[in-house]
Amino acid sequence: MQEGMQLIDGNGKFNVEGLQDFMAATEFAQCGLSYSVVAIIGPQSSGKSTLMNHVFGTDFKMLDAYRGRGQTTKGIWIAKSNEIEPYTIAMDLEGTDSSARGEDNTEFEKQSTLFALAIADTIM
Repeated sequence: MQEGMQLIDGNGKFNVEGLQDFMAATEFAQCGLSYSVVAIIGPQSSGKSTLMNHVFGTDFKMLDAYRGRGQTTKGIWIAKSNEIEPYTIAMDLEGTDSSARGEDNTEFEKQSTLFALAIADTIM
């Protein structure tokens, strides 16, 4: 399984060094224009990370049912799928409608969704 890295943290800070390390480790430069980005958007605790892990062979952190429901993914995480060709990047977004951010704080939710719409070839 390909372990993910946090591309954008929960405060909206872009992880430039992490992305450079990710690109080097996954040999992104060698794929040229033959790659795809798939993102998943949906409510908190709806199984987004679990679905990505099963479909794309990634290793995103998943909800632990024994610890109760709550926010698992913070920010935006990416991982390379080792099970799909051509080169595919899976992007796991923080859940929408998160009570962890409060009822009125939808700015990050809107920005992360727009980012996914701009970057991804496929949105689930």
